Amino acid sequence: MTIWALPLAASERAERLMQAMHILDFMKILSEEGVAQGHAINESMLGSSGGAYFLAQVEDLYDPTTMHQQLSLSVGEMMSDVQLEQASIFFESELGQSIVSLENSARRAIADDAIEQMARSAYEQADREGMFFRLVDEYVQVNDLIEKNVQGTISADYSFYQGLASGQSALFDDASVLQELLSQHENTREETTEWMYSFLLLAYQPLNESQMRENIAFSRTDAGRALNSALFMGFDEMLNGISYQLGQSVAQAMKASDL
Repeated sequence: MTIWALPLAASERAERLMQAMHILDFMKILSEEGVAQGHAINESMLGSSGGAYFLAQVEDLYDPTTMHQQLSLSVGEMMSDVQLEQASIFFESELGQSIVSLENSARRAIADDAIEQMARSAYEQADREGMFFRLVDEYVQVNDLIEKNVQGTISADYSFYQGLASGQSALFDDASVLQELLSQHENTREETTEWMYSFLLLAYQPLNESQMRENIAFSRTDAGRALNSALFMGFDEMLNGISYQLGQSVAQAMKASDL
């Protein structure tokens, strides 16, 4: 039985961190966003002809429990025991719990169009030289949040078109698809920047300067950097898989509506 001791211990450590970060709650929010996107695709690409079967497929793809398990496994594989322990200690602290709660609350709130518009207006009008904005900016830079999210968006879109071509049994012209997505890089970057700062300015508003500095300090630690890297890699792997299958589901729905 000793052969299973290490992987099991690693998965338990990863699960401890996932619980401290309330990742399942976040996955439920992500699931709602994914299902909403599925409804939008049903209207824009399928002329609302996808029906209950297509929408049920979308809900299955964005199952929060499955996504949680997948991310937990990825993080457990990519982080060392010491890094998992240190990250868990930070997120189990009073500040760590506050940060997680604020981020999830803001993510759920900003899904409302009116609140998102308010957050974007607040970002546009924010004092760039003020301490709070500078600390949010430092947090974004330390964690490389803009470029990593831009790359993730482009990668997920690429996977979607790959799945679409696969579902249509069509030749996938990867070079032209990639060229098209990369041509939108600057627009994607601008949109990501505006959304990210709007979101973080909204989420972190209740934190004081010392709390913000402590959050940034954790991000600079070995555990903080490892966690950031593991989360991005884990989310990218997960969302690329979902996007590919979503593309296949859209292609199947297109075929069905043509019959």
